[in-house]
Amino acid sequence: MCLSTVYRGEKTPENIVMSNVQSIEVQDGQLLLTDLMERQVVVVGTLVSVDLVGGTAVVRENVA
Repeated sequence: MCLSTVYRGEKTPENIVMSNVQSIEVQDGQLLLTDLMERQVVVVGTLVSVDLVGGTAVVRENVA
């Protein structure tokens, strides 16, 4: 099983949005992150990068 850590902006510990992410779904300008325990977080923004080998993803939030 491959799990990832999702970061806001850049890969630093203070920018972690969610750990142990098993899926990322894109829905109408939102990213739905789901972790191993089926908890969910919604980020309004875009996916910047995903490193499948390294288990990381970076998102950019939309600023209102």
